[in-house]
Amino acid sequence: MLRFAIPSKGSGYDATLALLESCGLRMVRTNPRQYTATLRGLPDTEVLLHRPSEIVEKVAAGSIDLGVAGYDQVAEQRGDDENLLTVYDDLGFWSVELVFAVPQGWVDVSSWQDLADLAVEMRSQGRRLRIATKYPETVRRFCYRQGINYFELIDSQGATEAAPSLGYADIIADITETGTAIRDNRLKIVGGSILHSQAVLIGSRRTLRSDASKLVPVQQLLELIEARRRGRRFYSLTANLMGTSVEAVGRLVTARVELAGLQGPTIAPVWSKFAAEGRGPQWYAVNVVVPQDELLPAVAHLRTVGAVSVSTLQVQHVFQAESEAFARLRAALE
Repeated sequence: MLRFAIPSKGSGYDATLALLESCGLRMVRTNPRQYTATLRGLPDTEVLLHRPSEIVEKVAAGSIDLGVAGYDQVAEQRGDDENLLTVYDDLGFWSVELVFAVPQGWVDVSSWQDLADLAVEMRSQGRRLRIATKYPETVRRFCYRQGINYFELIDSQGATEAAPSLGYADIIADITETGTAIRDNRLKIVGGSILHSQAVLIGSRRTLRSDASKLVPVQQLLELIEARRRGRRFYSLTANLMGTSVEAVGRLVTARVELAGLQGPTIAPVWSKFAAEGRGPQWYAVNVVVPQDELLPAVAHLRTVGAVSVSTLQVQHVFQAESEAFARLRAALE
């Protein structure tokens, strides 16, 4: 059995279930109090519900084969551990940034260089810049890269934003989605993003390499997630055009190549409801698949060449010749 862990509750649980269901995979729990489940549509797979931080730890240790976690936690815990693989790098939710925030009253501090200068100044006064954070390894590495060499990291597993007002830290390094909590605690962000994070799919190199049979459901899962994530960016357009032949209509539609679909339009004769009466022009149905940002230009182009009744559908899945994510995983395992 492939051991696949997902967040046990909260927004991560809801978003993961929504992603799986959009891929045609439905989670089944015989008892809502149980922390195990199965996935309809993905055989030989046991779903385990854990806290995201535990998922990273257990995948790294090899007791779980595959899991959903935040990249911020992966970056914090991975270090030099080659056993922890990022199998899919953006599942489409949990988008946050790790940032530095200082009291709003620090009007002269607005950049990482200002923090480096402040740390030097504090050192000359016999103390260190205190940084409250849940991400000590990530922040330590970043500080040294930016020349912030004199600091003390304060472990903060609670409301990190309150640390400066409570007096046990000077500044914070924490994740934020909108910055509201930071502003509400009279802090301001300085510099840019230390780390951009989102939900990722991680895997254990050790267990996936040791049991090739587990790669079968892994490939199926990656195929579905990748095709679904790609499909969300495309629309399928269907329109009716009058014409003298398939070739003539094809030339009109492909006059703007960038709006003519992924590989070109599909064109077929329409059986007109007036055909039995032997009257009326010849109609053709045209179908093209275009990226979302080309939807309106494609509709405008089809109208220009005489299309009527343009209808659209969001594409559910776009499968390529092979799964790029699975090819990368296979290469990493080899």
